Amino acid sequence: MKFVIESETDGRVGFTVLGGDGQVLATGRPCPDKGSALAAIGELMHGLGDACIEDRTEATAPPPPTATSEIGGGDMSAIGRSGIPPV
Repeated sequence: MKFVIESETDGRVGFTVLGGDGQVLATGRPCPDKGSALAAIGELMHGLGDACIEDRTEATAPPPPTATSEIGGGDMSAIGRSGIPPV
């Protein structure tokens, strides 16, 4: 991952965050000068270590239960520790 700093046509300085494959991950807001852009990048680099994930995706339904067979019904006392009913 890397930060790319570029001059804008209006004299401001912007930056882009690129992934290892060169894909744009984020674009920063234009800053008045290079020092301000570097300060913003520094804040991002420092703050990302404390960043959390806020999941705003839709909740999905839980998977359906799998079919199981019960030995001896719901009373588990009839089953030994190995899971094999006593003879």
